[in-house]
Amino acid sequence: MNAVARVTTPVRPAVGTFFLVTGAVFATWATRVPAVQERLGLSVAGLTVALFGLTAGAVAGLPAAGVIVARWGSRRALLAATGVYLAALPLIGVAPTLPVLTGALALFAFANSTVDVAMNTQGLLIERAVGRPVLGRQHAMLSAGGIAGATVGALAAGAGIGPAAHFAATSAVLAGVCAVAAVALLPDAPARRAGRTRPATPSRLLWLLGLIAFCALLGEGVINDWGAVFLHDAGNAPSEVAAAGFAAFSAGMVVGRLATDPLRSRFPSHRLLAGCALVSATGAALAVAVPVPAAGLVAYALVGLGIAPVAPVAFSRAADDPMTTAGAVATVSAIGYLGFLAGPPLMGALITLTSLHAAMSILIVVTSAMGMLGRTLRNR
Repeated sequence: MNAVARVTTPVRPAVGTFFLVTGAVFATWATRVPAVQERLGLSVAGLTVALFGLTAGAVAGLPAAGVIVARWGSRRALLAATGVYLAALPLIGVAPTLPVLTGALALFAFANSTVDVAMNTQGLLIERAVGRPVLGRQHAMLSAGGIAGATVGALAAGAGIGPAAHFAATSAVLAGVCAVAAVALLPDAPARRAGRTRPATPSRLLWLLGLIAFCALLGEGVINDWGAVFLHDAGNAPSEVAAAGFAAFSAGMVVGRLATDPLRSRFPSHRLLAGCALVSATGAALAVAVPVPAAGLVAYALVGLGIAPVAPVAFSRAADDPMTTAGAVATVSAIGYLGFLAGPPLMGALITLTSLHAAMSILIVVTSAMGMLGRTLRNR
């Protein structure tokens, strides 16, 4: 049965389920980091070593994911990688030593990278089959999963449930959810599976899309790690209001991703990205120019709203490249992810040289650059 025929079954909800599960699993880990640290008695230096495993696994996983998904097909790769991803979560909860924890986190992140490429490839297969954008709604499910996982994690921590039991229960429940959704996933179109499976030098288009994603993810990393600190220190916001800044940013991301598909249907990529840059840069400028709590919450929501469509647009355009869909998605993801990694240390360096208030201006720079790079897609 070909992809067009299969798309009449619940394909979109099935793929959306994997996006939801992916976000929920990562948020489950992220909300219990303090509990994992306490269980092993890790110092800050020890936790940094463990988190390096997470980074190393993610960086190694993205280029490998392109090869794996192109060779196996996105359906098989998604099922296998999700199994490893879900299995690694309880391993993190019971890891007896720092080296084991570091290895478990590396495996967790490596599998997450493969899941990310495979499920985006599935989303692009749906777009090709139905002839209209759907990837934005799929990414909204990723954000929704993160909110759900963080909520359950907070409740588990408040109830005194340890990470081992929490992670094992979460993995078991979500494995059942994925098993039900798996039957509706799309098989890969034969022409896409027959393509090149070895890594290739990225084309100019993929470099451009990767740099656009780099700017967006750098901005996201800055908000994630420094947004609450900025509201608290520069805006004199109480701790609970400062923490709400991330919630405002996340809400903007969800709304932006839900709006992405209709916007992609109406506007070409370069105009949509220019509009996204305008919205996010306006939010960044508001945060810097008016460092008070109320303005900060609105500003972060605008930044999230503007950044949200970037990944679906970039991945969709990447599928136009002669490289296999999986390879193109992996290339853009890898370049973009470097921005996510670069944001926090770059902010730290700028704060050391200037001040936190001045360093936050980097948000204006990267969101504006995102728009300028996006406009060059007009001729491609």
